[in-house]
Amino acid sequence: MEVTVSFDNFDGLLDRIEKLNENLEKLEKRTEYMELMLKTKDIDPYEPQESLKQKLNIGQGLLNKWVAKGLEKQVWSDRNIRYEKDELKAFLKKEYAV
Repeated sequence: MEVTVSFDNFDGLLDRIEKLNENLEKLEKRTEYMELMLKTKDIDPYEPQESLKQKLNIGQGLLNKWVAKGLEKQVWSDRNIRYEKDELKAFLKKEYAV
C-alpha cells in the first residue's frame, strides 16, 4: 500500500501553524495571569515576602525576576520585606499583557 501526500500549499500550512502557536502562547500567558489575579484576592494590603510566595505558589527566582522587571518591594527591616497588593496587581497586569 502506498500513500501519496501533496503539499501544494506547504508555506500556507506553516504560516497557519505559526499563527496557532502564537495564539496558544497568548492564551497560556492570559491563563497564567488570570490564575495569579485570582490568588491575589487572599493577599493582605502589605503582604510579607514569604507568605506572598506561598499564596501565589511561586518561588524566589520568579519573584526576583519580577523585582528586576519593576515590581516594587518595601523593605520594612532586614528580615521584613513586603509587597503592596495594588502594586502587585498593577505589575501583573502590565507583565502579563497580551
